[in-house]
Amino acid sequence: MNDTRNQKESLDTSEYIQIMERLLYVVQELSAARDLDTVMDIVRHSVRDLTGSDGATFVLRENDFCYYAEEDAISPLWKGNRFPLETCISGWVMLNRKPAIIEDIYVDSRIPIDAYKKTFVKSLATVPIKTNDPIGAIGCYWSERHIATPEQIKVLQVLADTAAIAMENIHYQNVIATKAKQLEEAIDGTLLTIAKMVEQKDLYTAGHQKRVAMLGLAISKEMGWPQERCESVFRAGVVHDIGKIGIPGELLSKPTKLTTLEFSLIKTHSEAGYTILKDVPLLLPTAQIILQHHERFNGSGYPYGLKNDETLPEAQILAVADVFESMISHRPYRPALGMDAAIEELVMNKGILYHPDIVEIIVHLVKNKGYTIPE
Repeated sequence: MNDTRNQKESLDTSEYIQIMERLLYVVQELSAARDLDTVMDIVRHSVRDLTGSDGATFVLRENDFCYYAEEDAISPLWKGNRFPLETCISGWVMLNRKPAIIEDIYVDSRIPIDAYKKTFVKSLATVPIKTNDPIGAIGCYWSERHIATPEQIKVLQVLADTAAIAMENIHYQNVIATKAKQLEEAIDGTLLTIAKMVEQKDLYTAGHQKRVAMLGLAISKEMGWPQERCESVFRAGVVHDIGKIGIPGELLSKPTKLTTLEFSLIKTHSEAGYTILKDVPLLLPTAQIILQHHERFNGSGYPYGLKNDETLPEAQILAVADVFESMISHRPYRPALGMDAAIEELVMNKGILYHPDIVEIIVHLVKNKGYTIPE
C-alpha cells in the first residue's frame, strides 16, 4: 500500500517537474517575442499543453469591451467577438483583478449562459493579464466537469504575467523604434538641406551628391548588405562633398584645368566635411565615410593615402560611385563622357584605384540589369 502511494507521489512529482520545464521554455519564448501576434500564438498553445484543458482564449481589453483575440480549442469558441466587460467572465476577472475558477458554468451567476450553450464548455479557469491594471485575460476550458488545481492556476498566472511583460516590452520597442525613425528622418532632412546649400554654391554639381548616394545604395544592396548599412552609404553619399562649402565658388566652377595649388585646395574638402560632422555623435560614422571617399585601392588617394582594407568598405563604394557619376555628367571643364567611358575607366583601374569587387558589381548593374542613375 505504501509502495503504491509512494509510486503515485513520485509520478506526480515527475509530471510537475516536466510541466515546470515546459513552462520555463514558454517563458523564454515569450521573452523573445517581438509582436503581439507571436505572444498570443505562444500563449494559446501553451495554455492547453500545460493545463491539459480542451480550449484556451486570449482576451484583450478594449475600453469597456472584452475582445476575444485568439483561441485554441477542440471546437470554435468566440474568436473575433467582443462582449461588454460586465457580461463576460473575462470582464469580471479584469474588473475584480483576480482569477475565476468555475467547476460548473451552469450554476454560476457570472456566466452568460446563452454565449456558452453552443460550446463544449462545462468548466473554466480565467486569470487577468497584468493584475494591478488588467489589460486582458487568459482563459482555459474543459468539456467535462473539472475544478482547476492550484498548480494549474499558478501556471496560468505565470503565463499571464509573462505575457504582460512581453506586451509592455513590445510597446516600448515600438515607441523607441518610432522615435528612432523620426530622429533618422530629421537627420536625413538636415543632410539634404546641407547638400542643397553646397549645390547652390556649385551649380554644375547640382544633384551630383544625391545621384552618387543612389548609386552607392544600389551597389551596397547588390552586395547583400543589411538595410541599415545600405542606408549609411546613402546618407554619406548625400553629403559626401559637404566640405566644398568652404571652397571659393569660382574655383569649383572654373572652366579650365586647375593649377596644382588650386587642386590642393579642392582636396581639402573631404577633411573639411569630416570636421563639420564629426562632433555630432549620430553623424560620426557618416563623417568617417566622407573623410575616406577619395582614398584609392593602391594608396594613391587622399587625404591619408590609405590602401585596400585600410579604407571603410562604405567609402570604397562611394569612391567608385563618385568617379562613375562624375564621368557621365557635364562639368565646367568638359562635357559628359558617357556610360561606356565611365565603365572603361573603372575596368582599366580595377584592383589599382578601385576595389575590384565593387567595379564588378557596378558593371553588372549597368550591363546586365540596365541600371541608370535617376535624374
